[in-house]
Formats: sequence, structure tokens, C-alpha cells
Amino acid sequence: MRFLGRIAVLVWVTVAAAAAPGTTHRILIQGFAFVPERIEVAVGDTVVWENKDIVPHTATARKGFDSKNLEPGQTWSYVAKRQGRYEYICTYHPTMKGQLVVR
Repeated sequence: MRFLGRIAVLVWVTVAAAAAPGTTHRILIQGFAFVPERIEVAVGDTVVWENKDIVPHTATARKGFDSKNLEPGQTWSYVAKRQGRYEYICTYHPTMKGQLVVR
């Protein structure tokens, strides 16, 4: 009986860990830059971009995600679904570059 109780606890801990929500990471858009410019997250984590500038921006990765238009003060979130390295830009200001690495 004691052995079965330990297995039940182990299964419960494993299921609880698998069901736990991912971490939320924030990227500020300010001074015509993504801050931080490079961020590493895990699959299942949420990344939130917040536009602190006085003009609209986007966070757009060619084969990954697109925030569309982010007006000043708006936020947009993305849940990392696949591992990889995603280079992204602001389509309005292509010199603004960022990198999202999903582990």
C-alpha cells in the first residue's frame, strides 16, 4: 500500500507540473527599440509586447507571428508553440529588430 501511495503522489506531481501554465515575459517597445532585444523562453510561455512609444509599431516574424498594428499603450501577447529562433521587426520601422528564442 505504501508503494502505491508513492506512485500516486509521483503521478499527481507529474500531471500538475505538465498542466502548470508557462511563464509570462514582457518586451517593451520604447525609444524605437524592443527592450530587451533578445529573449529566451520555453515552449508554452507567453510573451507580451507593450508599446510605450508615441507612434504605432508591430512585432512581426516572417514565419512565426504578427502583432498587427499596436497603438501607443496597447499590448499584444503570443504563446510560444514551437522551438526555434524567430527574428522579428517592426514593419513600420524595419530598423527595429528583435529575436525570440524558444527552447
